[in-house]
Amino acid sequence: MKYVGILMMAAAVTGAGFLAAERWRERLLLLLQFRQMVYYLKGQILYTNATLPEALYEVGTKLRDGKRGNRAEPGLLLLRVERRLREDGKTPFSVAWQEEVERLPADFPMSKSDRQILAALGENLGYADRKMQERTLLFYLEQTEDSIAFLKKESDGRMRLYRCMGMAAGLFLMVLMV
Repeated sequence: MKYVGILMMAAAVTGAGFLAAERWRERLLLLLQFRQMVYYLKGQILYTNATLPEALYEVGTKLRDGKRGNRAEPGLLLLRVERRLREDGKTPFSVAWQEEVERLPADFPMSKSDRQILAALGENLGYADRKMQERTLLFYLEQTEDSIAFLKKESDGRMRLYRCMGMAAGLFLMVLMV
């Protein structure tokens, strides 16, 4: 019975390493999806001349369809903001955006800086002219590209490190307990 407990503890520690590696990969995939979201918004606003609520609805629907969990969250974020703008015409876009970004799940795989950059996107979007909206979207894309480049550069090494550390800690725990 003792050995089964030790084996379970070692497996849990190893699993934690694999979970950390998966969280790193999930963060990269979400940032890529948020970048895609901004490209879609830019296209809707600049090229189809859609109003911001229309653009939010179109892009949110496109990003949400066929996805579940964290992968659906960028589309759901846009749809929640659009619904708030449609139902309560008095709430400014920046306030609705900020509040909905803050309502992202606590375990959502984004760093604090990623959330701050996403929240800042809504500050200038929605009240300015098209040129200013384009600049705001391009600024967000620039910041997101920096994060994506860092994650891509570091991802293989970090993911391997997290997995190896988890396995090493699991083995160490087994040796220590036996």
